[in-house]
Amino acid sequence: GVLLPPLGVDAMDIDDGLPPGVDGPLARSVRADPRLDEGLSALEVLRRTDTWKSAFELVKKDGLALRDVPPEMLGDQEVVAEACWANGMALQYAPPEMRADLEVVTCAVTKAGAALVWASEELRADRGVVLRAVEENGGALEYAAEALRGDREIVLAAVGQRGMALRYASEELRDDREVVKAAARSSRQSLKYASARLKRDEIFLREAASQPPVNRQPVDMPASG
Repeated sequence: GVLLPPLGVDAMDIDDGLPPGVDGPLARSVRADPRLDEGLSALEVLRRTDTWKSAFELVKKDGLALRDVPPEMLGDQEVVAEACWANGMALQYAPPEMRADLEVVTCAVTKAGAALVWASEELRADRGVVLRAVEENGGALEYAAEALRGDREIVLAAVGQRGMALRYASEELRDDREVVKAAARSSRQSLKYASARLKRDEIFLREAASQPPVNRQPVDMPASG
């Protein structure tokens, strides 16, 4: 798993570290716990419960189990980040404040670039986050902020991973010979997304289409279970 620092008090929601508006049996038992009077926060008490411990172990093995954890746990950055590290697509079950959390979203897109679709608008405009996402899955360029779809380094990374991501690049970069050639090395089919100007240039098209394909490393498949 990924080691994460515990949440500081300043990162907690409102007064006690539990998500606002959550009033289930677990939240009520935590808020009534006498250890709160000894200086522990509600989040610290929550982390000592058997419910938290068993759910935390579960999301470390299967990130998508985040869907079924008690709502009280969705305000805990450590739980959500661990789930996203186990399976990036777990980000879809995270609450809005966690989709806006840099550490959580970085975990998610490192494991599954397409999880960028569930990141906050601000993080979809974050260069570091988007670069990680497109390096894992070039198609994630579709979900990047418009300005970053015109960022040459990001687009080169995206089309290098998946040539067809050229369709999501800015008009200017679809007219960039180096970018289009990089896309064509991954997928000749991507040439259909080149600019009208480049598609009229038969010499360029022949050159782009005749490049040796990218020699890809074998992909490690995630373990099942």
